[in-house]
Amino acid sequence: REKETIEAKRKSVMTVDGKTVIADLKGGTKSFDDFWEAADMAVIDDAYRRAARIFSPDISRTYVDALAYRAADPADDDEFEEALVEGRVAVAALGLVTEAQSYFDTAADKLTKEWLATYNAAIKGLSHDRQESYRQVREMSTEPQDVDLVKPEARFEMTKIRENDTETPLPTYRNHLLCDSDGNYPAELNAWEMKVVGTEMKREGFQYWYRNPQQPGQASLGIAYLSSEQYAILRPDFIFFATDSDGSVVADIVDPHGHHLSDALPKLQGLAVYAETHEKTYRRIESVAESSGKLRVLDLTKKEVRQAIAHAKDAASLFAGGLAKDY
Repeated sequence: REKETIEAKRKSVMTVDGKTVIADLKGGTKSFDDFWEAADMAVIDDAYRRAARIFSPDISRTYVDALAYRAADPADDDEFEEALVEGRVAVAALGLVTEAQSYFDTAADKLTKEWLATYNAAIKGLSHDRQESYRQVREMSTEPQDVDLVKPEARFEMTKIRENDTETPLPTYRNHLLCDSDGNYPAELNAWEMKVVGTEMKREGFQYWYRNPQQPGQASLGIAYLSSEQYAILRPDFIFFATDSDGSVVADIVDPHGHHLSDALPKLQGLAVYAETHEKTYRRIESVAESSGKLRVLDLTKKEVRQAIAHAKDAASLFAGGLAKDY
């Protein structure tokens, strides 16, 4: 069936149909005559360019080349040129098939996932610049993809804030993964964030903390969530590192986030889905918000909490309810 459809589309590419209008001004009559002519290169090229927007110019070009090399001898210029034209017609015909784009996208996504899984270890051994190229390939997917974080090595941070022509040094904190030569990290934290950092530093086994950059990058943890049926990205505020009772290093996500914002519930639901699919990656994944004057925390590693989040109407009721604890 598909072969017949493609052949029919190929014939339509090779044929231009039109209509001739003849008007009799004296008699006030009109006549219409249909006509069909063989398509010239301008018509074929236009149809090819339209198809290339579906399959991408590079894939279209290389597929045309592959068809031509398969059908003709490159040493024979005329024969090979004709084969190239036939290849462009074939691509143009595929572009006219209604189901082609969805089939093409599905096949490309499947093949990309297979290759990335097969060569994941080799990709990790490449330089950061080369890894970024593969990261960009993953980001072309219409569905969220897991991408390994790159260990941060350097970052520009403000050290002072200017108000009314007066510069004031920012507060500094210890034990951040990135720091200056004195071991200090400058940061402007709000009251919730200061409370979270202070509390986590006092926990047994605490080693380091990391303020997750809010800008996209290889060293920023981004988590997909659905908002109005479209994917968006949330970036949790903090990742804390600690030594567990068995001596292993564990990571905890703690994200203080206001529940009054319109995107609060979708973000919380996205974080809950992430917690379920990454339960072996983190020791704790917690969301913190203020309710009735107190900071409250939801433990997203618990199944009953995730289920409540999935069916909730708003985020505020979750932090005020019995599943949340005082932070």
